[in-house]
Amino acid sequence: MPYQNGSATSTTDLLQQLVTFLAANGWTTDLSASEGLGWRAHLHKSANYVHLRAAENEAVWQSHFGSTAYSLAIYTGTSFNSGQPWNNQITGAPIQSGGSAPVGAAAYTSAGPFTNYYFMTDSAANNVVVVIEVTPGLFAYVGWGSSLVTAGTITGGAYFFGSANGFQASDPTPGANVPGYSATAACPGTNADSLAGNNVCYVRADVDSFTGKWISIGPNTAGTTGYTGKAGASSVRAHSITSTSPIPSYAQSDGPSEFQFLQTSAQDGRANLLPVYLWALRDGTTTGFSMLGSLPTVFCTNGVGNGFSNASEYSIGGQTYKMFPNFAVLKA
Repeated sequence: MPYQNGSATSTTDLLQQLVTFLAANGWTTDLSASEGLGWRAHLHKSANYVHLRAAENEAVWQSHFGSTAYSLAIYTGTSFNSGQPWNNQITGAPIQSGGSAPVGAAAYTSAGPFTNYYFMTDSAANNVVVVIEVTPGLFAYVGWGSSLVTAGTITGGAYFFGSANGFQASDPTPGANVPGYSATAACPGTNADSLAGNNVCYVRADVDSFTGKWISIGPNTAGTTGYTGKAGASSVRAHSITSTSPIPSYAQSDGPSEFQFLQTSAQDGRANLLPVYLWALRDGTTTGFSMLGSLPTVFCTNGVGNGFSNASEYSIGGQTYKMFPNFAVLKA
């Protein structure tokens, strides 16, 4: 399975290296060029298009606080229009509820440099995870893919996620020890970020009357926070977020003491890797959720700090996983 570990001088350098990695693994580059102070990139594989933007002390979304910061921003869709700016690739993209602008997620970064990044994808390069060590021990990420591991038959399945919300990623002062911003991130696929309950994971799926659109995984229903008009939920909860959804959960993703305590073994060095299940709220209810599926290459775990170190490798049954705080990613 394709894998690359390296360093980057800035978020722009990181994105440029990511474009090269993707192009070498079957993705077609539609555009990779400077924009503003940073860099934009648009690539596709089959009908799946990813839109990426390195923000260098910028705000790259239509809706923001009027402030600027560093981030690697992401959303996906089904086409690319060279005549439109990075943040207005509307076709097939998640659209802000009550508005017309795309919404998405981000990895909150810095001016750099970054000692380590990790690019990981499956053998077909359909599911991609990018992990950035922003400062020693502080990890952020973005990821996307063509389909969840679906629970039964659904129409759709494409997904993407980040460790920060796209709107909030322009905030230069998120506060101390906020996971995904000033502290290492929660597990991918969590139900909202921990700064303001914003949505950081999206799944394209038809649910009841909500068709051809993206479900925003999280409790916040404000359009600027990434809400698309249909709420979703996750088996992984965000720090400080109280969810009313009745689905089973693994508790807070960024607090090891909040995990089920016996998920790692001091006796034989094993760690459980728990699937990140995603649900969608059904029409006409506030508590009725149906499972969509799970992220295909990402797993929730508290292994790091309990026998495993940052970016260490863990092999089970012929497969190897990279271990990060709060999650693991299938490497090979």
